[in-house]
Amino acid sequence: MNKRFVLSVLFIGITTFVQNAYAETLHEAVQYTLETNPQVRAVQHNRLARTQEVEQAKAGYFPTLDFSAGIGRNEIFSPSEYEETSDPREVKFSLRQNIFNGFITVNEVNRQEERVKSARFQLQGTSESVALRVAEVYLNVLRHEVIHNLAKENLAIHERIFDQVKLRSESGVDEKANLDQVSGRLALAQSFMLVTETNIIDARTNYHAVVDYFPRDLVVPDHLVSALPDTLEEAQQNAVENHPILKSAQADLEARKAQYRVSQGAYSPVIDLEIDKTWEDNIDTNDWKNEIEAMVRFRFNLLNGGKDDARITETLHLVCEARAIRDNTHRQVVESIRLSWMAYQVAQKNISILKKYVESTGATAEAYTKQWNIGKRTMLDVLDTKAEFINAKKDLTDATYASLFAQCRILSGIGSLVHSLELEWPDDNNLKKDAKKNKESLKNNG
Repeated sequence: MNKRFVLSVLFIGITTFVQNAYAETLHEAVQYTLETNPQVRAVQHNRLARTQEVEQAKAGYFPTLDFSAGIGRNEIFSPSEYEETSDPREVKFSLRQNIFNGFITVNEVNRQEERVKSARFQLQGTSESVALRVAEVYLNVLRHEVIHNLAKENLAIHERIFDQVKLRSESGVDEKANLDQVSGRLALAQSFMLVTETNIIDARTNYHAVVDYFPRDLVVPDHLVSALPDTLEEAQQNAVENHPILKSAQADLEARKAQYRVSQGAYSPVIDLEIDKTWEDNIDTNDWKNEIEAMVRFRFNLLNGGKDDARITETLHLVCEARAIRDNTHRQVVESIRLSWMAYQVAQKNISILKKYVESTGATAEAYTKQWNIGKRTMLDVLDTKAEFINAKKDLTDATYASLFAQCRILSGIGSLVHSLELEWPDDNNLKKDAKKNKESLKNNG
């Protein structure tokens, strides 16, 4: 055994001992990741930012009040007979209330509300994607642990046969060539063992990269299949109706339509109520001036170089773009759910076949071992059947976890993986703390 092999065995032993102290379910892994994942939190903050854009758009319904004050000095030098100096002062309040603007405010509020919907669905879609990625690395760790146990079983078989052949060779029953062949097979089994240990380390590293801590005695999920649709048609219908990314694309299309209506408001007149209250001293006369003025003002643009036409044409193309994105997303959702369903069906059929294969190869390996002991089979026959038996169990393991991951893909494809794990969408409890912390950081950094 080389140094790397010994260190790998030590690492696996230590981590296994630590993991046994606490078992972790897929529910817990996904829950923690959704609460802490930077990608999810970024989408959450984006959604909250868009809600403030709605409030900004609604401000168009309300009046504005401005205050201005000024003080200065005015010196008149010409004509010379009128030379004088004054200190003008002014205080002014201006109240503006829009009465009509071509429904720009209404449509802008609708646009921003659709953008908030899109961000909310985007958060759900991101959560589903992250949950699926957690499930992938979670199941991958479990799969490699099972394969590692098979490698240990395979190594134990080869070591036992090696000891038997060595004893028979030393006593003259077997030829030395048989011992050489078994030695080669033993080295191959040790290599397989080392590969599986490396794969476990890689799987745990990937788990840490996604969940942000190393796995601890993971538990195989066994309830996902109960949440699956009964047929492909039902799965496809659920995906089209419920997939959050498709809903987000539809909301984006509605937002673009509202944006188009906003741009059309440029062709309408603008009517405002304007009230000004002014106090002046030494502005036009040498006395105080106390004035209030109220007007309903009508404005209509007659020419602006074709800017409004270009803006309307631009938003029309943006509507077409959003519709094409929605249609493409629809195709991707349908394709994804069909591929996931087919993968699940194939895995299920493969499991049924491989179970029979494992049973038959196991029985054959046992029979060949008994026949070898009485001289009816060669040592290579025994090793071949043992290797086939281990490979059959490895293939069954791969198919089993492929089926579990396909179940997760289907649930994610219909937008219900998070809920099937009895979890809710991420909330905003920690986001205000984040915003406050970042505000303080911006202050401190100038």
